[in-house]
Amino acid sequence: IKYFSNIGSSKLSLISRQLSALVNSGVPIDQALDSVAQQIDPHTSNALKQVSLRVKSGFKLSESLEEFPESFDKLFCSLIKAGESSGELGKILEKTADFLEKKAKMSQEIIGALVYPVILFTVAIGIISLLLTYVVPSVVSQFSNLDQGLPFLTQALLFISNLLSNPVLYIGLVILFFTAYFSLRLYGFKKAKLRFDKSLLSIPILKNFLLDADLSRFASSLSILRAGNVSILEALSISSETISNHYLRDSIFKASRKVGEGESISKSLNTIQEIPGIFIQMISSGEKTGNLELMLEKLSNYLDSRFQNSTKIAMNLLEPLVIIILGLFVSLIVLAILLPLIQLNTLSTSL
Repeated sequence: IKYFSNIGSSKLSLISRQLSALVNSGVPIDQALDSVAQQIDPHTSNALKQVSLRVKSGFKLSESLEEFPESFDKLFCSLIKAGESSGELGKILEKTADFLEKKAKMSQEIIGALVYPVILFTVAIGIISLLLTYVVPSVVSQFSNLDQGLPFLTQALLFISNLLSNPVLYIGLVILFFTAYFSLRLYGFKKAKLRFDKSLLSIPILKNFLLDADLSRFASSLSILRAGNVSILEALSISSETISNHYLRDSIFKASRKVGEGESISKSLNTIQEIPGIFIQMISSGEKTGNLELMLEKLSNYLDSRFQNSTKIAMNLLEPLVIIILGLFVSLIVLAILLPLIQLNTLSTSL
């Protein structure tokens, strides 16, 4: 079997949208796959043609997709399987397209919010490093013959400058890197990742971003799977895979076992301290009214909207904050260079 590399959420969304339109129009699934394959890039087209060949051989679409796990993940295959089981493949494909579009948009918003500040910060750090390595030592050396000592700020920056130009620093960093790497191997990367992700959820502002993004995807995928009559335990297990934070994913996966023992979803998830109360309350309301799928969809839309608003606010605040912080660093360097000049001028005046 030939395997292909992963197909991104944006392309999967486009494929799902086109397949949905064709299937809803009464086009057989194998012909629909061939039609979509003709309109997409060669790499993805080859994967779809392989799936189409298996469908023509008598396999179901979900079974055919499962043969290419590197291209189509477990969640996507499960959503298709849910559509086949419920007899509403076209409808599920449309919902899957909406879900994948939302997922791709969320990722783009996160990247978009970070690109400018990261570039700005990287360039500024490079400039500051050059100033500290070359400019500060050459300027300060002009005052080395003064009988009077250099100001504290100038001495501090000169110490940092000498440190940056000392190869011992970089040797130490390399040793530290390998020490940390082998320590993590001994401790276990999975354990370290769980602890790190748990620590991220303890940071107030960052916590809200991570929870809104992850829980929105979780609620949306769970809603689609339940609408396709997938068992609640399987739906919870598959939906937990959409969560990027490993600690939260592991906690939800463990909590879902209690559902198998007869507990409600809301009660089992309530044991996870990091999940906000409104999330538990809305799920509880959906369970009591018998409209869990609809409530999960509303919950996902609410969290997605809150995430978008938070991202816009954070982006508007982050850019000027980075500029202010870097401006302070540059000001300190300029001040460290000017202070000896002011000191020399004062000394000349007094003489």
